Amino acid sequence: MRDRSAAILLVLLALAAYSCSRAPQRALDFPLVQKYTTHAGDLFYFRPRDGQFVLLERRKALAVAVAPEPNIQAYSYEDRITVSRPQGEMLENTVLLEKIGAQQALAITADGWKLAGGDVNGAVTLWDMATGHLTLQLKERGPILSLAFSPDGKWLAVGVAKPAGEPADTVWVYDVRSNGPHHSFGRAAAAALAWSADSRWLAAGLDDGSVLVSEAGSNREPRRIRLSPSAVTALDFHPSGQFLASAHADKRVLLYKVPTAARVYAFEPALPPNPLFPRVIERVAFDGNGDRLAAAYAEGDFKIWDTSALSQ
Repeated sequence: MRDRSAAILLVLLALAAYSCSRAPQRALDFPLVQKYTTHAGDLFYFRPRDGQFVLLERRKALAVAVAPEPNIQAYSYEDRITVSRPQGEMLENTVLLEKIGAQQALAITADGWKLAGGDVNGAVTLWDMATGHLTLQLKERGPILSLAFSPDGKWLAVGVAKPAGEPADTVWVYDVRSNGPHHSFGRAAAAALAWSADSRWLAAGLDDGSVLVSEAGSNREPRRIRLSPSAVTALDFHPSGQFLASAHADKRVLLYKVPTAARVYAFEPALPPNPLFPRVIERVAFDGNGDRLAAAYAEGDFKIWDTSALSQ
């Protein structure tokens, strides 16, 4: 009798375990915690020292780049680049470069020492931020759409428009130390680039709606993640490196796991895309802990969602 009771108990426990394993997973919740409207084209960055998203008034700047610590901001205009640096409690704005071609993409190293600019003619230029001296110039086959330094400053990623004529790679990764290309990939226009916090992974968002994820220092083919037919306009890695946020031309923001590409969530737009603002979403970014995700919409809307569920 005792053996029979024990056998029945084991069967019941097994059935309970099976039932739990078959139970649907509770959907993750990412509530909107803040929304406000600014001027069209305004951007933001995350400031680690006080854990805040900070608004950047873009005004007429073609491109903006920020080194959050030590809070150095660079702005490109039709014929010049200006830089804002901390002076006491204020930011002092000075002209770094004058009488130069319009730079439609900018990137700055995390330490604020190097600045990269890219123009419509395919030229990529690196300058010393302290002196404004040119340190390197590169030439691509199409207009420069995006630039991104790795957090450790060792790599510069360049996103290029799809060249006319014969096929050519549209994402180039340069070793800043040797001033030479390390590898290239992609055959669709790359308007968005993002590095993981440990500088190991580079994500490139393409106009065919896919994302290519490549390992820094490796010549292996990147992994292609296909999630949407809508062009990618902005990207950011979660600080853990396990998730990626992508903004698309249809005004959706997608969250998914890396490298499995399993979709976690889709932030649906309240309104359809506005043809007057073709980039639609200018920037997406997680905060330092990955507890919040912010998006800047080209028409001036700014939204922040609670993404702390990703860490649970």
